[in-house]
Amino acid sequence: MSAALYIVTEKEIPDFEPFVNGKALSKANDELDLLAKAANVRPLMNFFSIGPDEAAAILDEAGDEELLISAEQWFSPEEGLVTVRALLASGELPHGVKEDLDEFETVLETLRKNSVRWHLAVDY
Repeated sequence: MSAALYIVTEKEIPDFEPFVNGKALSKANDELDLLAKAANVRPLMNFFSIGPDEAAAILDEAGDEELLISAEQWFSPEEGLVTVRALLASGELPHGVKEDLDEFETVLETLRKNSVRWHLAVDY
């Protein structure tokens, strides 16, 4: 099974499911970082954050109880849209990446319309 990037919303929007596939984005992460840097926008993984409960569970599982856990970060949808749209405009993308970015754009646009912040997470 491969990893997938997905969007976590700060609060729920009634009758809206922020599902995105995200597997192609996870696979192409290194290439997308280079494309983001070339477009002078924030790389997707810069939007990554996890909550303290998730971080504590991961650290406990790894046996690293001494590390500091930072607060969960939230980003405006507009910030994410800048990156996603720059990546979409960057030209030829690896297989499946355009579809995942289109899904991200749709979700982030809905979040923008509803003034809901977000962050990126990884499902392994």
